[in-house]
Amino acid sequence: MKYTFDDKEHLIDFICNEIITTAEATCLLNCSRQYLDELVSKGRITPIKTINRVRLYWRNDIINLQNKKNTPNS
Repeated sequence: MKYTFDDKEHLIDFICNEIITTAEATCLLNCSRQYLDELVSKGRITPIKTINRVRLYWRNDIINLQNKKNTPNS
């Protein structure tokens, strides 16, 4: 998918709304950093970028995981 932005402000808005950090992901999933690391190692989610101990994720990927977590038999 290709994204284009009219200006820097639109890019910043996109990043703030669509990209989340490890800390934000653990809050949304109500899980520990270790569990999120396990999900990554099992291939259930792939970070878009890793910087030291911080990983960046697509918000939608985390929301999809959250929905699966809240669905019986997942």
